[in-house]
Amino acid sequence: MPELVDVGAPAVGTVCLALCAALLFAVSAALQQGAARRAATEAGTGRFLVIVGVARSVLSDRRWLAGQGANVAGFAVHAVALRLGAIAVVQALLVVQLLFALPIAAARRRRALLVRDWAGTVSVCGGLILLVGQGATAHAEVRPRALPWAGASVFVAILVLVGVSRLTAATQWRSALVAVAAGCCFSTTAVLVVLATSALPGPSWALLGIPVSTVLGGLLTQEAYARGSLPTALTAMTITDPVLSYVAGQTLFAARTQPHLVPLGLAALAVIAGIALLANSPTLHDELDHTHVPPRQWAHQ
Repeated sequence: MPELVDVGAPAVGTVCLALCAALLFAVSAALQQGAARRAATEAGTGRFLVIVGVARSVLSDRRWLAGQGANVAGFAVHAVALRLGAIAVVQALLVVQLLFALPIAAARRRRALLVRDWAGTVSVCGGLILLVGQGATAHAEVRPRALPWAGASVFVAILVLVGVSRLTAATQWRSALVAVAAGCCFSTTAVLVVLATSALPGPSWALLGIPVSTVLGGLLTQEAYARGSLPTALTAMTITDPVLSYVAGQTLFAARTQPHLVPLGLAALAVIAGIALLANSPTLHDELDHTHVPPRQWAHQ
């Protein structure tokens, strides 16, 4: 009779907390994207950051405020999960927020999800979990020399992504680019949370960086929500955050794993196939719902 594997309370706790955080983030995304998108579409503003122009409107929207409350709760649960488990594992589990958020978005628009929507969502989630979760190790000693280079690289990447998004005419592409930048911020926040909680109960310089990356990521998230549909923004962030966190876990910490080429290839194919299905789904995209706004006015924002 085969022996049962003792998973351990910390591992079970990490999984449960990560899934709970994913649910809270999904509720937050569905509520806030609907409010931000409607406010931006009605305003028809061409500001560099459209969310700044509609800030008063979204801050007075009860749905947006409820979504922000869910986001704060999700961040707290997420931080505890990162304290218990490896960053790659926690960030990989967060991708299931797609499974939660997209049905909520479809219900909000009173449309039933198609088979292709479920297939695309499951394909993206499964591919990302396979990609970043294989052989993930627990927290190891940090490599201090790599931190400045990593921070500078992420900062430059965010600037480039936001700059290119401003030069892009298509709103959905602009939303995706800004969402990728937001994913870079959230991955940075995850690394800083790991560094800060590992130093407890003593102080850590990482505590100073957490509010900066979190606020910037939140601002970029709202911009992505205001510019495009929920699948565009959420899928871009969902892909960027765990993949970048996996890279961070491999480069910033002493313990490394040896990824296998076959699972990596299968994971890449699954993610690409899922993105193709979601990107062309007529069910989930809401950019054509706001017919009262002139198309040309929104197209050049």
